[in-house]
Amino acid sequence: MTGITAAGIGSGLDLEALIEVSINAERAGKDARFEKTKTTLEVTLSAVGSIKSTLSEFRKILEKAQNQDTFFPRTATTNESEGNESFSVDLATSATNGNYAIEVQELAKGSSLTSIDATANGGTPLYTSEDDVVATTDGQLTFSTASGESMVLDVAAGTTLKQLREQINDHEDNFGVSANLIDTGSEIRLSMTSDETGDGNTLLVTNTGANAELDNFTNAGGKMDVTDASSARITIDGIEATSSTNTFENVISGVSINVNKVTSSAVALDIQPSEEESVANVRAFIDAYNNVIKEIDKHTKATGVSEGDDNSNRKELSGDPMFRTLRYSLGGLSTNGYDDAAPGMRTLYGIGIEMDEDGLLTLDETEFKKAINSNLDGVGELFAMDGGVADSFLSTVKSYEQSGGVLATREDSVKSQKKDLERQMLDFEERMASYESTLRSKYTAFDVTMGSLNSQMQYVLGQLG
Repeated sequence: MTGITAAGIGSGLDLEALIEVSINAERAGKDARFEKTKTTLEVTLSAVGSIKSTLSEFRKILEKAQNQDTFFPRTATTNESEGNESFSVDLATSATNGNYAIEVQELAKGSSLTSIDATANGGTPLYTSEDDVVATTDGQLTFSTASGESMVLDVAAGTTLKQLREQINDHEDNFGVSANLIDTGSEIRLSMTSDETGDGNTLLVTNTGANAELDNFTNAGGKMDVTDASSARITIDGIEATSSTNTFENVISGVSINVNKVTSSAVALDIQPSEEESVANVRAFIDAYNNVIKEIDKHTKATGVSEGDDNSNRKELSGDPMFRTLRYSLGGLSTNGYDDAAPGMRTLYGIGIEMDEDGLLTLDETEFKKAINSNLDGVGELFAMDGGVADSFLSTVKSYEQSGGVLATREDSVKSQKKDLERQMLDFEERMASYESTLRSKYTAFDVTMGSLNSQMQYVLGQLG
């Protein structure tokens, strides 16, 4: 039997126990309901956050899949050793598979103008010092190319060879002309080079002023050795192609070739789908999709409830309509047909991506490689075309994952419910404190009354003694 406490001194009753029983009766079920609601809200918040995170990762993969060139790329390889390549290759969307024999016969070169030496000048050097004056009166030189580049240089009286070099190099309209002085020990020669390449694009220097002394620096003046600009030349399967630069744009449809050295023999160029990158990218798509499904199941899927079981293994969010709808939508998109895709490639199944009994995607790598090798563009279009796999999945994913989307709205709602629950729990505790205070007041009055009656009874019994 519970010992008598302070609340039962007068009456001899265990009033503390009565108070405790009354409070527990009042609390009955409410604490459990509060705790269950709190747990459900916290689990929901956790689920929303984790599923939103996996959707964000899935979204990144889908956005990458919208560009078929990067998601299902082709690759160009040659039979040259790495680091010793004669040319590099850039592939556009329109590139197709193929094998070619490439020979680089000549690189594109810029032109140069160099002062003639003393021998060519009748035995007399044109200049013996960088401080030699090249113009005794004001004059003007114009530098131009057939491609339309132009620079006008005003040469003041008294300009030295060194100052002329500096004027050329520092001019604000300089289009790639570089001037240097060559000291042979017995004479100083001016060398001017232009990085404008291509046949017919030789640097042209003309005297456009009144000082004939400046004819020494012109093409027509007879005092400059001129090396003409030239184009790059290659052969592709024996067919010659030229380019004014070292880049051959679309010389093969969708293929640009950048040459950097002359070859001694034909180099084999092979353009094929990049199996390694394509497989890696589609596996990333599958993994990201499966992570979303697994995360949904983690919070909603009961683990093997059998007939007669008490449902103790049922998850807090089992049957949640929001998560159920998301899972159903993603599953539907995985098995959809995409009618505008290439024949035989209008479903994920058609390229080797299948769904197992748990709703997860798997890859038949052999079938997938067959698909990309037979029609890489068709596989790419299935994912990247308007209304294709990437677009369709992105539409659903964004509606849930983005700011203001379904998950964000649910998250805000749950947070609001948590605050309401916290207020309800606080109000309840205040009511229970008030209820306990009321009980104690009543039982205290009862205890005092009983104590007084007991005292009177003891007095009477004593008198009758």
